[in-house]
Amino acid sequence: MTDDELSMIWQKSAGTEVISFNKPALIADLNSQLDDFEKCLNKRDRREIIGSAIVIFLFGTGALFVTSILAKTGLVLGALYGILVILVLRYVKKQKPENDSLPVGDYLVKHRQYLVKQRNLLKNVIYWYLLPPFVSCVIFFSGLKMETVHLVISVMIVFVMYSWIYFLNKAGVKNTFDPLISRIDKAIDNIETSE
Repeated sequence: MTDDELSMIWQKSAGTEVISFNKPALIADLNSQLDDFEKCLNKRDRREIIGSAIVIFLFGTGALFVTSILAKTGLVLGALYGILVILVLRYVKKQKPENDSLPVGDYLVKHRQYLVKQRNLLKNVIYWYLLPPFVSCVIFFSGLKMETVHLVISVMIVFVMYSWIYFLNKAGVKNTFDPLISRIDKAIDNIETSE
């Protein structure tokens, strides 16, 4: 038996398939997917920034009219939270690599790093996106001198709503970011092995 015959037997027994690598087609397909994905991220960022601006305006204005110090503190914290969301989204957006000057392999590595940062925003959504407004809502509701039952109901409504947002983001990581990052990893491996 020749080495080629042994190699073919080993590939068949291992259940592997010999795949011809078409670098230009892979790059074109990945670029198309990354462009579509970037459009979705831009829509999300616009929506979140508009929502944050509304939160800043409403909570800031409310803080001017509420007399309770505790409720006012909750509203001010809520307005600061809106600023935090805008700053975080803009910071991560600036990490996006430009594809004009980089070789394909380097561009994919940089874009992968950018997508990992975007994915981490969703993975850590509880700390930077949900916990700050939840705390500000609890402080605000506590300052309104509600009956205990109404306070508990209000806090539970906010908790359920934020839990739903948390699980939506977790699903986004699993169903959107992880498969795309995995696809980029495979493309990087294919590019490195073809060179």
